[in-house]
Amino acid sequence: MRIHAKYRQLLFISSMSITLTFIMSGIMTYVLEGGLIPHFMSAWMKDWGIAFVIAFGLNFFLPVRIRRLANRFKKGQLVVYVLTISFIMTFILSFVLTAVAMRGFIPGFAGYWMGAWRVAFSIVFVLNFFLPQWVGRIVGTLIMKPANTSVIT
Repeated sequence: MRIHAKYRQLLFISSMSITLTFIMSGIMTYVLEGGLIPHFMSAWMKDWGIAFVIAFGLNFFLPVRIRRLANRFKKGQLVVYVLTISFIMTFILSFVLTAVAMRGFIPGFAGYWMGAWRVAFSIVFVLNFFLPQWVGRIVGTLIMKPANTSVIT
């Protein structure tokens, strides 16, 4: 099944959000819940759903603005882009996931949040160097190629 080319960006954003939040929410659940607990999978899937909704929304408006910022740097555009988007995404997502895991803002919240954020940022920062290219190639294979209109019949 091929998808029309006008949906390429939506498919890319969806695929990136699904993949990145799946990995990040798994790590966050592991860190915040204290390891592989009996209800780990249900907690992970709940966190993944929450993270996906937030990341999907952020992925619509953040990349364009961050690319504008990164384009100001002659050298290191990719590093500035990856650093900035990883920082913002993991900062917001780790905050929400920590609040959900702890069922609100309890004493010590900031310590748990910063601990979980450091782990998530480290993983997402590395993933953002190669995951967009990987997802882009997969999305490219799913997009319908335009019909060749120059063929004379």
